[in-house]
Amino acid sequence: MKKKLLGILSMTLVLVMFLVGCGSTTPQESSNEGGLKVGLVVAGGLGDRSFYDSSNEGLNMAIEKLGATGKVLECKNDATLYTDQLIQASNISDVVVVVGFEFYDVIQEVAKEFPDKKYIYIDNVIEGVDNITCIDYKENEGSFLAGALAAMKSETGKIGMVGGMDIPVVRNFQVGYEAGAKYVNKDIQVETIFAGDFEDPAKGKESALALYSKGVDIIFQVAGKTGEGVFEAAKDTNKFAIGVDSDQRYINPDNIIASMIKAVDLSIFESLEKVQNNEFEAGKVYEYGAKENGVSMSYGSDDMVKLVDDETKAKIDELSKKIISGEIEVPEAK
Repeated sequence: MKKKLLGILSMTLVLVMFLVGCGSTTPQESSNEGGLKVGLVVAGGLGDRSFYDSSNEGLNMAIEKLGATGKVLECKNDATLYTDQLIQASNISDVVVVVGFEFYDVIQEVAKEFPDKKYIYIDNVIEGVDNITCIDYKENEGSFLAGALAAMKSETGKIGMVGGMDIPVVRNFQVGYEAGAKYVNKDIQVETIFAGDFEDPAKGKESALALYSKGVDIIFQVAGKTGEGVFEAAKDTNKFAIGVDSDQRYINPDNIIASMIKAVDLSIFESLEKVQNNEFEAGKVYEYGAKENGVSMSYGSDDMVKLVDDETKAKIDELSKKIISGEIEVPEAK
C-alpha cells in the first residue's frame, strides 16, 4: 500500500512540474541561458505597429544577436501598474528598458531601490541618477523631413498633423514638421490637432477628418495607436498621410506616402550591445538624430505603389545631409 501511494505521489509531482514548466514562458518572454537578462517595460501595449512595437523589435534583436534573455511587461496605460511592473522587471533583469514619458517620476523612485541594476529610459531625459541612462531622439530633425515632403506633395497648400497628446516630445515633432514645410514653401498652412490619447483610433479618425474637411490633403500622424484612425480617415476621404516611428506604409500603401522613422529599435539594441561589451556609460544621455541614423524617412518596400518619386526622395536626402552638416538648424521644443 505504501509503495502504491508513493508511486501516485511521484507521478503527481512529475505532472505538476511538467505543467509549471509549460506555463513559465509566454509569447512575450524569450530566454537564452546565461545571456544578458533584459526587462522591457512599456507604458502602453504592444500591437501599436509604431513606438512600442519598435522597442520590442530592439529587444528581439538583442535576443537574436546577443543571446540575451527578454521579457516584456505591458502597463496598458494603467497608471496603477507603472510601479509594480517596473519593480517586477527590476527583480528579474540585469537591465531594464523603460518606454514611455509616463515613467518620469516612477523610474527615479524605483532606480534608487535597485542601485545595482541598469535602467535605459527611452525618449526622455533624466540627469544626475547614476544608474539611469537616457536615449533622447531628435524627432524634430526627422519631422523636418516629413514636413518638407508634405509641402512638396501637397496640392492644396494645406497640410496637417495629429498629435497624441500636447506634451514636449510631440511638440518637438510639431515644430520640426512646421519648419520643414516652411523651408519648402513659406506660404504653406500647417494645422495641428492633439487628440488627447495615444490608444484611441476613433479619436485619431475624428481629428483627421476635421483637418481634411478644412482642405488639408496630407496629415502627419504622431499619435501611436490613435494614429491608425488617421490612416482610416485618409482612406475614407482619398487623402494622404505620413506614418511615424516605424515604416507604416504596409498598413495602407495607397494612402500612406511615407513614414518618419524614429529608430527606437536600433537605439535599444546598440545600448544593450554596449552593456554586454562593457562600453555602456551609466548616467549618460545618448542622442539619436539624423547623424546617428536615429531619424530618417522611409517609403515602403519596392512592391508597393510608388507615391514619392525618385527626384523628391533625392531632395529629402539632400535636406538630411544639410541637417547633419549643420547647414540647416532645426528648431527644438523640448
